[in-house]
Amino acid sequence: MYTRFFVGLVFCLGFITTSTVFASSSKLVGTKLAFEHYTISAPFNVSLPVIAVDIVPNEGTPVDELVMIGVDELKKIWLAVYVFDEKAQQFILLDKLLLADEFFAFDVSENKQGLYFLAKNKVVSLQYRAPKNSDNLSVGLYFQHKQDVNSIFLLNKASFITKTDFIQDVNNDGIDDIILPDFEQTNLWLGSTNAPEYYYQAIAINTQAELIRGSVSFSPTKLFLADLNVDGLQDIAWISKGSINYFSQTVIGKFSSSQKTLALAEAIYGLDWWQLREADGQSPDQSDLTHRVVEQIKDVNGDGLVDVIVRFTQSSGVLDRANNYEFYLGYSNENGQLEYPKTPNTVIQADGTLTGLKIIDVNNDNKFEVLLSSFELSISNIIGALLSGGIDQNVLLFALNDNNAYEEDAVISKEVELSFSLTSGQSGQPIVLLTDVNGDDLQDLILSAGKERLKIFLGRKSSKLFNRKASKHKLLLPKNGALFEHADLNHDGKEDFIMRYGRLDDESMANKVTILMVK
Repeated sequence: MYTRFFVGLVFCLGFITTSTVFASSSKLVGTKLAFEHYTISAPFNVSLPVIAVDIVPNEGTPVDELVMIGVDELKKIWLAVYVFDEKAQQFILLDKLLLADEFFAFDVSENKQGLYFLAKNKVVSLQYRAPKNSDNLSVGLYFQHKQDVNSIFLLNKASFITKTDFIQDVNNDGIDDIILPDFEQTNLWLGSTNAPEYYYQAIAINTQAELIRGSVSFSPTKLFLADLNVDGLQDIAWISKGSINYFSQTVIGKFSSSQKTLALAEAIYGLDWWQLREADGQSPDQSDLTHRVVEQIKDVNGDGLVDVIVRFTQSSGVLDRANNYEFYLGYSNENGQLEYPKTPNTVIQADGTLTGLKIIDVNNDNKFEVLLSSFELSISNIIGALLSGGIDQNVLLFALNDNNAYEEDAVISKEVELSFSLTSGQSGQPIVLLTDVNGDDLQDLILSAGKERLKIFLGRKSSKLFNRKASKHKLLLPKNGALFEHADLNHDGKEDFIMRYGRLDDESMANKVTILMVK
């Protein structure tokens, strides 16, 4: 068992009726922040992220509903919606709905106004019919049919539901669109305020097909949405070796049928190294590996031109791997067209293996900072981790200087711990989050410190970016930081926290959800 766990650990490190128990405010040490603290007990074990979405019209103070999805003792999948009761000052169960096994994926609109579910041949949205608006129709939650679809997801039944990115505002007009990969194309249904039906387009972007020992595996091609012809309109792009390929958006919000291309350095790929196959059908040899893959396309330096962010992997063995991040800054050539240099303008590198890339404008100056985690992958560290049940991980924040280069030294360097369980073989993550907690339009850094303490470094308008001293809040945190989420539930400009609990936590917490609403 320990051998299997050791291999799994190396792999993980290499990739990396409701009952309000109490509603009390607790101040964070050294700040004026205060939270209203609520706990919800769901009628099933909550197995998916808690979704904050606006489903029920609210005439009072606007508070998003909380949608929870989970499994009961009979292994049936349920959906429950909770609303905030202003009189009782607690979240109460509005309604629950048994989910049919035809649904295998869900997605939330970018404006948090819609929750969608995907089946083999259709997309539906979750709706609620109030008693006063029933008109002799059934009252409560129901699914509204949105669009018949087709894709590579040929599933008639599913034993679980997963988050899939099939709802996007593709043409950036503020309306939800549906986008799904098909075997030899990408299917796009564009929403409109002028027509009840979606407008369908077939986009000539193939699915990734991989031959493995006589079988074929299909996976969606990673798509990027960015303005690549500098006309102010968002285009659809994907990466092939040495190129950005894209279909440009037209002035009426549709997309051109002719493909355009922008050149990148020849060594840049659109696939990760483990997705590539050599002549013998095997993955590349990790004993001598260099690989570059596009991670994001984003304007990081605020000049109005999108830049290409590349992850550079160099390995001389499973335990000797480094990941650097290269930034190729877009520029306008003599014809006013977008181009990219063949070598990176700036590179972020640090000791150990870098993971968890997040690119965010911390101080609202239109120049984006980069948040990364770093850990040392070695035999001694792994042995220490096996003995202690955790491994130290550094959280690093890098900032652009006046020359549009990321400084060699991180502006912020903090230590957190990645934990795991030898008994269950499950690994946890620390909480590492950037979001605006106090509503001052500056990002705040939220980190876990052990099992029961949250540290918040408030943002500040200075070169230091954050307060030196953290405020601390004591509460039961999920051991897996991925279960710690945030959303502005009451639309006051301050992000609230939502926590659920998983396999690393006590079994009694499986149906519990904790909400911290910022006052």
